[in-house]
Amino acid sequence: MTLSRGWVSAGLGPHRPVSGTYGFDPATDLPALPLDYPGGLHAWMADLVPLNELATGRYGMATLGGPVSVAGHRAALPESFIAFVTDTALRDSVPTCTSCYWESALPAAPSPVTEGATLVRFLNDQQGCLFWYLHLLPSGTHEVVCGGIAYDCEEAEPHEAAEDLMLVADDFDEFIARFWIENLAWYEVVGQKRAEDELSPPVRDYVRQLGPVADLT
Repeated sequence: MTLSRGWVSAGLGPHRPVSGTYGFDPATDLPALPLDYPGGLHAWMADLVPLNELATGRYGMATLGGPVSVAGHRAALPESFIAFVTDTALRDSVPTCTSCYWESALPAAPSPVTEGATLVRFLNDQQGCLFWYLHLLPSGTHEVVCGGIAYDCEEAEPHEAAEDLMLVADDFDEFIARFWIENLAWYEVVGQKRAEDELSPPVRDYVRQLGPVADLT
């Protein structure tokens, strides 16, 4: 089944207004990530770590925390995922403005939308309204999907799952890099209410791609 492609966003103030906890943006509206960064997205995220402290506002900054249990997992987890969650400097630094958290046990379930594929839940919204999954495909590749059903806890018909799930990234590195910059941007733009010229360079480069600031008056 073909899933819709996009992103689940907590909003970025006037740069991307959202009424409610989350909004849904089509993939065509998403800013580009620095895929050509020296060392790749993994190195780019390492350079974001010190920006967390600078973006901390009056309420502090929440992070996803850890640990995540990858040893002996029955599914063939992607190498990029294993490399990230076993790098504690990165894993424990990912910001979250909606108090999401790593699912340490990584529960797995058969995919209801792709025969022979597996869903591995690795990230949860604090209130359980959204879950993020590694979608391990029969070809040996993977993608990241998000939905409101915990598929390892309840069954869903294929048509129901296809309506629920959104394809949010073609691989884990793409997902976690966008999750990081989106949440860091929230802390700078919404939490600290910085003007555009006061944003950290990575955040400024990202939000400028969203176009003119929305008029909220």
